[in-house]
Amino acid sequence: KIIQDDGAHKKNKKKQTTQMGICGSRDDAYHQSQVLSNMINQRQQAWNREVKILLLGPGESGKSTVFKQMKIIQDDGGYTQEELMSYKHVIFSNCISQMRVILEAAVHLQVQLRSQEALTNAQMLLALPSGGNVWTNEIGRAIHVLWQDEGVRETFEMGQKRFQLNETASYFFENVQRFMEANYCPSVDDVLRVRVRSTGIEEAEFFFDKLVFKVIDVGGQRSERRKWIHCFDCVTALIFCASLSGYDQVLREDRAQNRMREAILLFDEVANSASFVNSAIILFLNKVDLFEEKIKTIDLRVCFDNYTGGCNSEFAQQFIGARFNERVPGSTKVYTHFTCAINTENIEFVITGVRQKLMDDIIDKIM
Repeated sequence: KIIQDDGAHKKNKKKQTTQMGICGSRDDAYHQSQVLSNMINQRQQAWNREVKILLLGPGESGKSTVFKQMKIIQDDGGYTQEELMSYKHVIFSNCISQMRVILEAAVHLQVQLRSQEALTNAQMLLALPSGGNVWTNEIGRAIHVLWQDEGVRETFEMGQKRFQLNETASYFFENVQRFMEANYCPSVDDVLRVRVRSTGIEEAEFFFDKLVFKVIDVGGQRSERRKWIHCFDCVTALIFCASLSGYDQVLREDRAQNRMREAILLFDEVANSASFVNSAIILFLNKVDLFEEKIKTIDLRVCFDNYTGGCNSEFAQQFIGARFNERVPGSTKVYTHFTCAINTENIEFVITGVRQKLMDDIIDKIM
C-alpha cells in the first residue's frame, strides 16, 4: 500500500508540474505580448510627436536647397506646376543679375570683350533695371551671345577669386535658350539651382512615414543671424550646413573673412549653445561636387596652414570634418554627412538616416 500511495503521489506531482509549465508558458507569452504592445505604443507616441528641425549655417551654404529637397522627398512630395511657374521670374532675374556681375567685373578688371556684337549686348544689359520682370527674348539672346564671348569667359574664370558670383551662374547661362521658349516651365533642377538670398524666417511642415517634420530655414548672412534666437525653443535637431567649396572664398559682407573660417566659428558658437544641449546636432558639409573639382587645382592650405594632404579630395574632406568636430564638447555627438544639396538622391539617402536617428532618440526619451 505504501508503494501504491507513493506511486499515486508521484503521478499527482507530475500532473502539477505539467500544469505549472503550461502556466509558465502562458505567462511568458503574455509578458512578450505586453513588451511588444509597449514598443508599438512608444513608436506611436513618437510618430505623434512633431519633430522641430532648425536649418542653420552661413550664407550660401545650401540651407535653402536642402529645404527645397525636403519638400521634394517627403511623402507624396514635389512641386505643382503652379509652384514651378512661380520661379520663372526669379530664374530670369538670376540670368540677368549674374551676367551683369560679370560685365561689371570685366570693366573693373579691364578685360576686353572680343566682338562688337558682345559689346552692343553688354551695353544694353547694363542699362537694364534689376529684376526678372524686364525679361524678354531679346535679353535672353543677348545673354546667350555674351556667354559665347571669350572676354566674358575669361572674366567668369576669375569669379569668386576677384569678385562675388553665384556658383550656379554657368548653369543658367548654358540653359538660357531653353528659358526663351514660349511654353517654358521651370524644371525641378532649375528650382534647386536658383539663388534667392534668404531673409527672415521660412518654415514648413514635411511628412515622412507618419512623422511630422517642422523645418525652419533662416537667413545665414550676418545681418540675419540676430533673428535666429527666436527659433531656438524646443528644437529636436539642428542641421548645420557649411560649404566645402568656400575654403578659398571670402564673405560677401566681409571681404576680410574667409568663408570656411566663418563657418567653423559659427558652428562653434551654435554647437556650444545651451539652447541645443538636448538637441541632435547634424552637420552637412555641402557642395562636395564643387569641392572635388576645386581641390584638384587649389590646395586646402590656402585656408589651413597645417594641411598636408595635397589634392586628395577624401583626405581633405576628412580634415575639414575634423576641424568642425573639434569645436564641440567631448560629450556631444555630431553626425557628419558630406552632401550635394542639388542631388536629390544624395539628400534623400542622408535624410533617411537622419530620420532613423531622430526616431531612435525620441523613443529613447519616451522610454
